[in-house]
Amino acid sequence: MPHQMRYTTRLFSFICIQTFIIFIALILIVNWNFSRQNQQYILNYNESAVHGLTERTADQQHYFFQQVNDTYENYYSDKEGLFSKFNSLYPESFSYRQTIYSFLSEMFGLNPELSAVTLYASGDDRIYSMTKKHKQDYPGTEEAFSPLVGAYRDALAILRTEPSSACGILGISRSYSLIYCLYDVITRKNIGALQADYSAEKMESFLYQNYPEVKGDFLIVDLEGTVLFDTSGQWYDRDFPLTEEFLTASFSQREMKVHGTPCHVTIETLSYPKLKIIGLVSNKVLFQDTRRDIILMTLATCAIILLNSVLIYFYLTRSTRQLNHIHQTMLQVREGNLEAQIPVDLRQKNELTDISVAFNDMLHSLNYYIDRVYKSEIENQRYRLRILQSQINPHFLYNTLEAIRMKAVLENQPDIGEMVYILSRIFKNSIKAEGIHTVRQEIENCRNYMNLCNIQYRDLFKYDFSIQDSLLPERIIHHALLVMVENYIMHGFDSNRSDNIIRIYGVRENGHAVFHIRDNGFGIHSDELTELLESIQENALDNMEKIGIKNIYQRMKLLYGEDCSLQIHSQYGVGTEIVLSFILRKEGP
Repeated sequence: MPHQMRYTTRLFSFICIQTFIIFIALILIVNWNFSRQNQQYILNYNESAVHGLTERTADQQHYFFQQVNDTYENYYSDKEGLFSKFNSLYPESFSYRQTIYSFLSEMFGLNPELSAVTLYASGDDRIYSMTKKHKQDYPGTEEAFSPLVGAYRDALAILRTEPSSACGILGISRSYSLIYCLYDVITRKNIGALQADYSAEKMESFLYQNYPEVKGDFLIVDLEGTVLFDTSGQWYDRDFPLTEEFLTASFSQREMKVHGTPCHVTIETLSYPKLKIIGLVSNKVLFQDTRRDIILMTLATCAIILLNSVLIYFYLTRSTRQLNHIHQTMLQVREGNLEAQIPVDLRQKNELTDISVAFNDMLHSLNYYIDRVYKSEIENQRYRLRILQSQINPHFLYNTLEAIRMKAVLENQPDIGEMVYILSRIFKNSIKAEGIHTVRQEIENCRNYMNLCNIQYRDLFKYDFSIQDSLLPERIIHHALLVMVENYIMHGFDSNRSDNIIRIYGVRENGHAVFHIRDNGFGIHSDELTELLESIQENALDNMEKIGIKNIYQRMKLLYGEDCSLQIHSQYGVGTEIVLSFILRKEGP
């Protein structure tokens, strides 16, 4: 039982640690991915809101200019409207004032975002203003309308955008003003100025109605750093920080610090007049929405880890009970008790049960082989010893050939002596145990064999060996080329002609050794050639006439795999060419 407890504890600890690491890694990956996607969604949504504010501001300016243009067209086409009264000789008349208020009322009613519309008339030096609650006129010296009067007096002024300074006197909420200088197109003289005040509250209402989930703060700032609109309200009546960096920025979105707080900044530019619409989202705001979800995911993961650990513990405790039986039985077998058996509960179908049954069967088979097979193996060893003792020693046969050669020399039979000498050299090389040797040794064997045949068929054939020097030390299968030469002598040589010739070329090509064995013998019929090629591909050695070539090919396949080939090209009555190639390797087999 102590072995079981140690194993269970270690395995349980290992699995719990691995499970914990995996879950932690998954939590980090999921949280990082979720947080990144949520942040990107907030930034994209913030960018859309900035774009919406830009379009809204542009629409306000377009409406304002459209009203001014309509006024000019009415006067210069029909000699009616507001400008006709500006040129009136009686600027204090009732009709003069009525026309001005009618113009203001019409302009006010067409745009619900307007908080107030104000007109400065130079003819009587008075300011006429209208809000939703009342209409009233003021002297031209009223300080609250100094930006309006200043636009009239500025010869170069066309359109101004700035915070409304008349909110208090008009009784309206905070607004920002669009101010346009009115002038007579014919005389090119300024005749007045028009001011439209847009409510910051309605602008903010537009923002949150159209982008309800938007985060961060939004501002509209002119090129001098004056804040016209601010959803946070903290920058009104103050110079906006980082004015130069923000207002001259060429980027549309980037991360930077505002008063030491890391923020993501989105900027769009309104070309005329030059305004910057800015969206600020701090990193704290980006993370605050995901923090709760991350905490919930972490708690859920911890609960899953705890439950998983409990289940793993109970499963391992049950499973290692059978492992403990296996371990105890193996210890008994190691002590020499081959009769031991592992208790097996066949009702539990699992891998441990199968291992236990297989181990018990192995012990039974082991006892059987000890009783039966081992005793018979002793007798087999004795029989093999007698067989080995009765085998002919190859070296004894080599020495016998040498003795026959010496006797032929002594009896003045040089041809027989030379044939026996060559045969003994071939036999000496053939009895070596190695399966491969160098190309140089193989060429030497082929030369010895050809010299032996030349004694029998003197002056009836020629042979030629052309092997690259770099191939001579390379390794080749034993008798790979000799078998091809022997096939030529046995099947292609014509003793009725004296121009028989066989050539062997060896070259190195693309990391392979390639040998061409070419003769001008009888050749092979096409149907016999097909049968020969099919026979070589077969594994069985049932055709003794083709066993040599097949043996070489099968040995090559075992040694080199697919990096070798043996091709036979033959034409009956012309000759045969065998192409043998295999890959060159630095190491031996």
